Amino acid sequence: MKKKGSVLSTLIIIIGVIAGLALLDYFFAFHTNSKNLYKGYSDSSSSGVTDENGIFRDDPAELERLSKIVRETSAKLDLNILIFLPDSTKKYYTDDDVRDFTANKYNDTFGEFTDGLLYYIDISGKSPACDDIAKSGKASLVYTEDICQNIFYALDEYLPPSYGPVYPEHITNAVEHFCSLLETNYSESRASEPYYDATANVPTYTYYRNGKTYITKSKPPLRKLLICIAAEAVGGLTALIIFLCTKGRYKFKNKTNPSIYLNNNDVHFIDNSDVLIRSYVTKHRIESSSGGGGSRGGGGGGGHSHGGSISHSSHHR
Repeated sequence: MKKKGSVLSTLIIIIGVIAGLALLDYFFAFHTNSKNLYKGYSDSSSSGVTDENGIFRDDPAELERLSKIVRETSAKLDLNILIFLPDSTKKYYTDDDVRDFTANKYNDTFGEFTDGLLYYIDISGKSPACDDIAKSGKASLVYTEDICQNIFYALDEYLPPSYGPVYPEHITNAVEHFCSLLETNYSESRASEPYYDATANVPTYTYYRNGKTYITKSKPPLRKLLICIAAEAVGGLTALIIFLCTKGRYKFKNKTNPSIYLNNNDVHFIDNSDVLIRSYVTKHRIESSSGGGGSRGGGGGGGHSHGGSISHSSHHR
């Protein structure tokens, strides 16, 4: 009966420990998030087409018509949208240079941590051409890599090869179909897994939670919860294995009673005293506080860094 009660007590303690850890995990995962940096979408006033190349130099009305289409799409999707047509000064950009440019251009135009995208149609003369879609906020979650690659391949039909001449009708068709494809492929319910931007000046996670977009420096709550559970499971299993191995290897004995070695009747204390038989003197040098404390160099981020939280989908043609 006593053994049965001991087992029950042990079981209750184990259940209590598991419940306590579960509550701690939940609190850590869902109530210790860093600040939400997400700023969302304001209006379509800054959306449009930027013709750095001068393709529509002789037809500004057509450029304005295309910009109007882009602004209308922006308003429908609640996304900032900029289509950029680079000139020949970017002909020698590497692919990483292109991505750096599009990320910084987006942030300069719309601000960091906003919802939107920038479509870079490479007509600079670079071969092969590197088209890029820089995505921020919920656009990083909605327009996954697969969707963007499908958009690129669909637009290849309308865009010239990198070595060929570029005419206004190429860009007109591409812009019109790009806006249509953005609307067709827009679905928040199909949002991707959380996106981690390791190239940003401050690395961030972008994710959905309860229908709301978050951009934070910390991991998404569910991911943190899974990490805690996995760590505790591994730790518990390791502790159990060590306990079982130790239990099988060692035999624990009761403490020995010192009275068996000594008869109290044979011992008589007459005088008690403490005598100092050794003394030690320790000397320490007092360091001067006038010297400089040294300097710690700031760790500048390597190349290809940017503000905000930007994901990229690129395509060569």
